[in-house]
Amino acid sequence: MDKSKEKGLVSTIANIVSSIVLVFAILITVLVITSMKSSSGVAHLFGYSVLSVQSDSMEPTFKENDLIVIRMTKPSERFKKGDVVSFFTYDNTGTRFINSHRIVEVMHGETRDRYVTKGDNAESADHKKLYSSSIIGVYVDKKISGLGAIVDFIHSPTGVLLCVVIPSAIIIIAQVVSYANSASRRKKQLLLEAEERARMERIQLVNDVMAAQRGAMGGTFVPGVQLDPNVRVDDADKQRVIQEYLQRQAQEEAKKQAIIEEYLQKQKEAEAAAKEEAEAAKIKAIIAEFLSQQQKAGADAPANESPSGPEDSEG
Repeated sequence: MDKSKEKGLVSTIANIVSSIVLVFAILITVLVITSMKSSSGVAHLFGYSVLSVQSDSMEPTFKENDLIVIRMTKPSERFKKGDVVSFFTYDNTGTRFINSHRIVEVMHGETRDRYVTKGDNAESADHKKLYSSSIIGVYVDKKISGLGAIVDFIHSPTGVLLCVVIPSAIIIIAQVVSYANSASRRKKQLLLEAEERARMERIQLVNDVMAAQRGAMGGTFVPGVQLDPNVRVDDADKQRVIQEYLQRQAQEEAKKQAIIEEYLQKQKEAEAAAKEEAEAAKIKAIIAEFLSQQQKAGADAPANESPSGPEDSEG
């Protein structure tokens, strides 16, 4: 594989990775925003959320470290026996977390129903009865084994650093390098085009001088050249004309090159500064909003099971 193909392959891979990281960062931002707007405080998208399982109380339906999908429910929704529902509860220390257990009994009331829940792998039912308003979602029988541990890691400060902050910084650096390379290629192309024009003009000058000499010697009219038939153009005159022309061309080319280099440098500096400021501001905004949400969630959100981290200590 030649160098040009290798560079093209590396560039394609870099673009793919950059796109994946960008989509991932946008998805995290969307989930954070939806969790802030949600009455339950659980991040969700299009009415669905994901929870990381923190215990084996629901085996074999799902196991610890599985990632389960739930459909977000309304406080007035009614449920039936056999549904696996997710709800907020508290442990012995008073810490609130999300639990996911199966409804084993429906207790009908005059105004509203109460539900008795139990883990499939638990010996006894949960002591607290649930109302519909306490239930935030129902399991839709979709899970991904082992992915919950990855989600928990991404939710941690280290995960945010490795999966969001560092990749975003790499993308910014890669874009700056790509822009610099592109500007360099444009500069080289402009110089090559200017050099080619100068070469063609020099060739044309020589042809015109030679034609003028032949016309003067033969007394014939040469198109584009007005000469006195009695005037002979000797080699010294021809060389003088060519040297004067080449000197003027060299001076003009030097001026053109200086103007091009100055323009490209200013354009490169302005665009690089604007792009770097915009990208840095965007990433800072994303990270600041995300970390702010994590700090808030750490104070009062579930510690055991959540869409991107709240833990489920019982199932």
